[in-house]
Parts: sequence; structure tokens; C-alpha cells
Amino acid sequence: MIMSDNFIDASSASHPDSVLRLSSAVHRFAIPFINPKDQISFETSFNTCSKNHSNTIAAMQQADNRRREIKAAMASGKVIHTSLSTSLKEYIPVVNQILLSCKFQPEVARLDRHLVFSWSSGIEYNKYNKSKEFSDSEALMFELVLSIATYALSESNIGCDSCVDGDFPKASRQFAKAAGIFQYLGEDVLPNWMANSAQHAELENETLAETRVGVCLAMQHLYMAMAQQMAVATVLAKPGTPNYALLGKLSSGIAAELETFVTTFRSKSPVHLSRIDPSFLTLITFLINIQHSLGLYFLGRSLWLNCEYGVAIAAISEATVAARTRTTPTGRGLPEIESTSPLQSLSPELSNYRKHMVSLLQSWEKDNMLVYFNKVPPSVPADKALKPIRMKKVEEYCLDIKDPLPFSLPGVCDEQEVSSPTKVESKTSESTDESSKGTNPPSYDDAMNNSSFQQQVDCDLARELQDKLNSE
Repeated sequence: MIMSDNFIDASSASHPDSVLRLSSAVHRFAIPFINPKDQISFETSFNTCSKNHSNTIAAMQQADNRRREIKAAMASGKVIHTSLSTSLKEYIPVVNQILLSCKFQPEVARLDRHLVFSWSSGIEYNKYNKSKEFSDSEALMFELVLSIATYALSESNIGCDSCVDGDFPKASRQFAKAAGIFQYLGEDVLPNWMANSAQHAELENETLAETRVGVCLAMQHLYMAMAQQMAVATVLAKPGTPNYALLGKLSSGIAAELETFVTTFRSKSPVHLSRIDPSFLTLITFLINIQHSLGLYFLGRSLWLNCEYGVAIAAISEATVAARTRTTPTGRGLPEIESTSPLQSLSPELSNYRKHMVSLLQSWEKDNMLVYFNKVPPSVPADKALKPIRMKKVEEYCLDIKDPLPFSLPGVCDEQEVSSPTKVESKTSESTDESSKGTNPPSYDDAMNNSSFQQQVDCDLARELQDKLNSE
């Protein structure tokens, strides 16, 4: 609850609601979108090589059905992220299964019609340029990566909804889940895809943010910070006096995580950082500094309860300074909140927080002058300073791996009637061994344990995927 300016007992004064609201302020990203004009069909494109295998046909139909559901969810006026996440969760393993099938059977994986996947970015969405720019690729890996990234951002939006509803524990779990998905992209999927790419510089400039290693690693830190924000909000929302010492360390850890997000993004993918909405970057600057201020505020509350009155006053004084609006763009403090800025919604909370700290500081200084007589240091001593902690852990994401689907080509006579089917994804194998045509592919585990197969696939396929990504 928000307290009045006059406190009867400064040591027992409750934190105001504005502290909770400032602690739990997060950003909601847009999701990537499939181009509405995209009319691809896995069943049609893989007709020739799958028509003799009922389970392959069923998988292609499943992929088409789930993709239609995803497009329908995106096309609706307001995206229902729970429904979208469910469809993506079912779609991603099937797309990966099709990709693995093409990897393991390159000589029989043929297309009757080209697959051209077209997506726009959610991370690069800019309020000053709301027209979506779509990026096209024939690579199945492109479709897989964008689907996984969309799943991560959709799960984060469910977390934002939970935050608005006051269900901070659920929001924390959702943000940790989103962090785990981006970690999987940044540490596993994308490094393997981009390996041995001779066009790395061109890709950096031309591809969507969601396909870049540096962006995904940065997003992991952002969502871990948001997960920890929800942990702080959970404690603050409970009745009674919270563990202020713990809250101070957590808030300091949030600021450190957000700073890591910025430095990772800036160092590893500066091109895509320049495409992000400037108001989002202003929000991140605001959050870093307000979390620093909150950390000092919580530290001061903890020290006062421990009868360290002089140092407590010094901590609150520093928190007050950290919450001031900076006088220069690079100075210490909060960025200026412009009249058109989304931060305007936090302006009343910031004003109440500042008033609360001024009132609290005046009350403490009066009590110390009349009762306690503690020396007030000019700043918080090093041995009393905050030690940031990062309590939340990433919820690891694990893709459900399905065994490859069988492909086969018709006989020579039949093959001549097919309108020049094309190979999919890879030309890594030049073998013409007839035994590979029409036989069941190896299981995923058997293939992964075959070192010669791995040497064939890992490097050559990655290079071929890059060519496909930039073709046409």
C-alpha cells in the first residue's frame, strides 16, 4: 500500500505499491509472422518421394495442418498465445523430423514444388515502421529456427499476461522457459547451422534477428532478468515484512543481467541492435537504473531493521540519487521520459517512489538525530555494498527428436513422368548406391552414432543450407 508522507514508525513503514510495480515492469515483444501469401504445402512438395509411405504422408499432412493453425492464430486480430504455443509445440518436432529425413536420405529427398518459407521478425518490430518486411528462404532450417523463436516469444507473452494478472510465480516460470528456448537456439541449433558459412558477413546484414547467435544469447539474459523480476514481485506481493537483504541482492542481480543483455547484443549483433525500436532500448536503460535504485532502497531497509541507522540513511540517499532523471544522455540516473514514450505509464509510479524515499529519508534522519546518533557515511561502505545474485535458473528446452521418415523414388519409367523433382536441403552425398533408394532411413540414434555419417552431414550440409538461405 502507498503510505502517507508522515510515518509514525519509520522502521516498520511498508513499501509502497509503486515499488512492486516498478520492480515488475517488463517488455512485451511482438512475435514473428508467417507471410499471409505463403501457400506452401509439405504434402504437395514431397508427393513423389513420400507417396509410397503412409507414415510419411501422415507426417506431411500433420505439418501442413499445424502450420495452417499457426497462420490462423497469427492472422487473428489479437493473438491468443496459449493456442499459438500449443500449435508450435506440435509443429516444431514434425518440421525437425522432415529436416532430419532430408539429411539422412539426400539422394531420394526430392521436391515436386519448391518450398519457400517467408517470415517477418518480431524482435526487429519497430513502432516507427509497422509494415512487416518478410525474409524468404528455401532452407527447412530457416523454418525450424523461426518456429522455435516464435515459440519462445509466444511463451514470453504468456508470461506478460500472467504478470498483468498478478500471477508472478507463473510469469517467472514462463520467462525462464523463454530463456531456455533462446539458449537452445543460441548454443545448439544456430552454431551448427552457421558453421563453415562463407557468407557470414552477408548473413549478418540480411537475415532476421531471430536467426543470429548473438541475438538469441542476448535474449536469454533478458528473459532471465525478467524471470528474476517476477521472483522479486512475488516476495513484495506477500503480506508482512519481506527479506529486504535478499531483495536488494536480487534487484542488483537483475540490473547485472540486463547489462549483460545489452553488452552481448551490442558486441555480437550490432546490426540487429540498430533495428530494434528505440523506445525498447530506452526502457532497458530505465530498468537497469531503477533496479540499481531499488537494490539500494532494499539494502537501506535491511540495514535499518538491523539497527545500522547511519549506513541505512546513506543507502537511501544513494537510491534517491539513482532514481533522478539524468541531466546528460550519458550521465547517471534515469533517461528522460518523453510525452510520447511508453514509459509514461510508469511516470506516476516513479513519482510515488521518489516521494516515498524522500519522506522515508526525512523520517530516518530525524530519528537518527534525536535518538540513535549514528554517523552517516557519504556513501555505503564496501563491506556493506550489495553483492548481486542470480537466483533463477534457465528452464532447459529439449526438442522432441523423432526418427527420420522413409522416402523413396519411383522406378525409372515412373520417374520420367515426374516433372523434374529437385533435391531438398543437401547435395552432400554423390552416391548412386541403389540400396539407399526405397529403404528405411537409419534411426536418429544410429545415425548420430555413425562417425562417417556425421562427417558427411555436419560440415557439408551446413554450407549447403547457407547457400539455400541466400538463393533467389
